[in-house]
Amino acid sequence: MNLWAEFENQHAQKETVGHKPARRLTEQIVLSSLREWLLQDYALPYCSSLAAMRIYRRCYWIDGWGINARTNNRDAGTESNSGSEASQVLSPVLQPLALLSQALAQASKPISLHGIVLASGGSKRKESKVGQHSAADGEENAAAVPLKDTLVLPQESGIVRGSWLEIAPAILKEIASSPAVFLLNPFGQTIFTHDDLLPLYQRKTAPTELCFLIPHQQTEIRLLSSSRNPAVAAALTALLRTDRWKAFLPQDEETTPLLESVMDLFMTSMQQHFLWVQRIAFQLQVRPAVVETAPYTLIFATRSKDSLAAMNDAVCLYHRRLALQSHRGLLGEEWFAAQQQERFAEELQQLRQHILHQGKAQRVRRWPDLRQQLLPAYFGQFTLNDYDKVIIVLLEQGDVRCEWRRRSVGEESQRVPGNEDTLLWR
Repeated sequence: MNLWAEFENQHAQKETVGHKPARRLTEQIVLSSLREWLLQDYALPYCSSLAAMRIYRRCYWIDGWGINARTNNRDAGTESNSGSEASQVLSPVLQPLALLSQALAQASKPISLHGIVLASGGSKRKESKVGQHSAADGEENAAAVPLKDTLVLPQESGIVRGSWLEIAPAILKEIASSPAVFLLNPFGQTIFTHDDLLPLYQRKTAPTELCFLIPHQQTEIRLLSSSRNPAVAAALTALLRTDRWKAFLPQDEETTPLLESVMDLFMTSMQQHFLWVQRIAFQLQVRPAVVETAPYTLIFATRSKDSLAAMNDAVCLYHRRLALQSHRGLLGEEWFAAQQQERFAEELQQLRQHILHQGKAQRVRRWPDLRQQLLPAYFGQFTLNDYDKVIIVLLEQGDVRCEWRRRSVGEESQRVPGNEDTLLWR
């Protein structure tokens, strides 16, 4: 399902006129692309998996990355975003949320998606007066009132004036035990502390998915300035819960090892609270046949197998799609596609050997358990469907046998073992 086919067609028409010039990976381009990718490729399947449980009625999308004031100043929020006409007057940051919300509400197993976009990102810590904008009432500047006393979340999706550090307690109280995905920047204008994030880490009675954005340049500047700025040094130590990061401070201008080491420490501080913490590099096409890694890292944390699977597939499918798009229309496009297929076939063969070796060594009886073991190690390289195709091949070749709990109602050769089926390795 492509929620933004109309927008993509418009962009494609523009790009076919002459050669597409190289584009610089500005913050606005990166954040816009990241949001669109997460909503389309991750949020859609993840929310669908929540709906399939028939336990949760709604899910919240809390976007604290901040918005571009010039682009999103008009129509800062909405009380109702149902219907195509309404979506056309929404702020650009709310349009994809409205489309996704409509798609999920119309599914056979529906779930309500409520998007909350924080206009100030996560940069402010001081108490202030903030309010919620509504496009429905036509007010350009809503009266500011003390948020902690009056916060009312948008009925569907909307923009809330304020930062995460200001309104986190109020939002967490309002969403209660509903599933929620949080997009935050702990290394932003104001560095978060571990205590700032602890309410999210301890939110274990409800599905909690974290997408922490690490801007490389801003973070590197903070790290390099820490030696002459005690306040920054103290803030970094409070976030990472250790001062071991100081040992990585460079003697020259090289910052990559420092940044990598600090991200490792940050992920370590999260791992005791989550089952999986994954680092995701985000790539974008800058010109034909040239794909670059954006100077941002996404740290993803979850306790949910379904969420991990959804993010794994999202990363994998995005990279494959990007590789194909980067060579589209070029001379020799078929050759590039063939090379990509050849590399993928070799990678699948290596995965097949790994699964066979690990299955025999550990005598794993349940295929979902073995697949789950491999998912973090190969995160973003293979989809769940790829794994299932491998086990089907191994069954066909006789490398493993399956004792099926129930008789097949479809084609036996394409049957994937489930939790109730037992694998017997040869």
